[in-house]
Amino acid sequence: MFDKPIIDVLKEKLGDRIKDISQPRERRIYLFVDGKDIQDAARIIFFDMKSRLCTATAIDTRLGVEIIYHFFIDEDGMMINLKTVAPRPDLIIKSVAAVFVAAEWIEREMAELFGVTFEGHPDPRRLLLADDFPKCIYPYRNDYPQSKIEGFEAFPIDSPDKDNTNDL
Repeated sequence: MFDKPIIDVLKEKLGDRIKDISQPRERRIYLFVDGKDIQDAARIIFFDMKSRLCTATAIDTRLGVEIIYHFFIDEDGMMINLKTVAPRPDLIIKSVAAVFVAAEWIEREMAELFGVTFEGHPDPRRLLLADDFPKCIYPYRNDYPQSKIEGFEAFPIDSPDKDNTNDL
């Protein structure tokens, strides 16, 4: 598809917006950009490089929540992992869903489960948790209270009340 290696194309198109880039395997590139550049990087990877967004993941780290958008270029069989960090304490980055619709639900999930605010998201409503679930508690963060939340009680793993569908 490209006249030169994809990693070189990314370096040309994104220039000094790249904080780090590596290609540890033949068909996988890891690209790290600052949160303020995430929309531009996603736009270039999605539109200019004719990729598709497969999914996105979030990881709670000491510095904030690391967001990774996983793009795939079908024609070249190349996976591009676009990474950024929503820094603590605010956990705010620009919304990629503002660039293309495919990221809307994924960002809503990350907002709800990790507490990340996606600036410019077209539909920031809740998606997964019950309406009465506490607004300031995020179940996928490391600081999530595991035992008891006001009005909610967790079952121990060996509880006879747990759903035993895995035992069938």
